[in-house]
Amino acid sequence: MASGKKAVGKAGEKNSVVKIDSSILKKVEEYINKPENKLKYVNKKQFVDIAVFEKLKKEKGGKR
Repeated sequence: MASGKKAVGKAGEKNSVVKIDSSILKKVEEYINKPENKLKYVNKKQFVDIAVFEKLKKEKGGKR
């Protein structure tokens, strides 16, 4: 944003840009472009969001 402020998403949460290795991003794109995955994931960002959420949920579930 031109003002230097971060974009604000739902419920006032700040969003930030995260750099992803280009080779990983290419693999993600190949994966979501497979016919069986096209309807599951709208774009790369959605895939990464879901993958990170699932990983964190799994990690938290294992630590009790």
